[in-house]
Amino acid sequence: MEPPYKSVEFKYGVLILRTKKFQFLMDRLGRYRITGPFAWLMLYIMPVAAGFALFLEFVNLSVIFSPQGAALVQYIRSLTPTVNLLIPGINPYVPIVYGWLALIVALVVHEGAHGVVARSLGMPVKSAGLLFLLILPIGAFVEVDDKVLKFARARDSTRVLAAGAGINFVLAILSVALLFNVVSTMTPASNGVGVLSVYQNSTSLYSPADVAGIKPGDFILSMNNVRIDSALNDSSLYRPGNRVNLTIWRGGETVVENIVLGKLTYIDLRTNQTFTRGFIGIQPITPSTLRQLVGTYVGDFTKTAKPYICIPTLPRCQDYAPFSDQYIGFYASPFGGALPLVLNLLFWMYFINFNLAIFNSLPIYPLDGGQAFDVTVKALGKGRLKETTLNRITTTISVLLVAMIALLLLGPYLIF
Repeated sequence: MEPPYKSVEFKYGVLILRTKKFQFLMDRLGRYRITGPFAWLMLYIMPVAAGFALFLEFVNLSVIFSPQGAALVQYIRSLTPTVNLLIPGINPYVPIVYGWLALIVALVVHEGAHGVVARSLGMPVKSAGLLFLLILPIGAFVEVDDKVLKFARARDSTRVLAAGAGINFVLAILSVALLFNVVSTMTPASNGVGVLSVYQNSTSLYSPADVAGIKPGDFILSMNNVRIDSALNDSSLYRPGNRVNLTIWRGGETVVENIVLGKLTYIDLRTNQTFTRGFIGIQPITPSTLRQLVGTYVGDFTKTAKPYICIPTLPRCQDYAPFSDQYIGFYASPFGGALPLVLNLLFWMYFINFNLAIFNSLPIYPLDGGQAFDVTVKALGKGRLKETTLNRITTTISVLLVAMIALLLLGPYLIF
């Protein structure tokens, strides 16, 4: 006997809101001709996504257990274990607004794809809804009739199961493609020398830039009306104690700051001679370096996936993304002030959908990939192997993969 339908339910601390209103939309989408080929495409994507997840796990494990792994382990430990959870607000490196928006979209399209493909194959969908932790939306669901799904043909049930991870994978690819296009529009906001950081003024170090109020994100255009790249090589102009006018570009406006150059003493290790030079008190970055950063991010995907796996909010990943907090202020784009919003939204849409896709594709029961693997194993082994043997195959694969993931996540904290 079917349990009574509840539109509102509170279970295990989670508020569940169910509705049948989306069934019309799923029915309509399921009738489109493209839904059939789409379902097959999602089925082909699932093993590719699972293979990519396994590849990343093996690579990460090999690095951790390599001679160079100790440094990586120390860095992982410094981030705390919550960095392994893709939950905004719990993982300190996943921004709450962008993270939750991307996560909700990922879960809604994931569950919606299950329902659309199920309806295209004539399988009933009992309800759809949202999950809330207090007032915070944490997930979505589509309830496909379990009995119908269990006794359906393997080719049908696997397509329903693969639809969720598949649509997440496709959405991740679309998001990263759009991300590349938007990043390619980024150009240095000015032709001067950018101020990456400012040395703080103290009793042991005189920092003219800090005293004058120069800020990270500013551009220094000239010194005494001489272009800054030329002025820094002018020994008569760039001397300690000289009073000079710096022309500063800041947020579209130009200001002039009058400073007294400080003194920097350094030793040439080749000759062991001591030299002194003028000191403004900034860590500079040139327009050519900024352009190179954009070109590397957009053009090096075929060489290394590091910039796309390494999230720009992690300290050691700041240098890989031109839209990280460290660099975004140095760029202009046709998107204007919306540039950070667009880039961050696209990145987190890509990152969360990609990780959700590859994780759910793994042949770990009861994930979608595990259920699809179980259905496939039983379809191939039907009449040849006992059902208990087929169940053991799924269980063994699931246990091995869970153990490998546990080793990857807990190893840095328990082994070294």
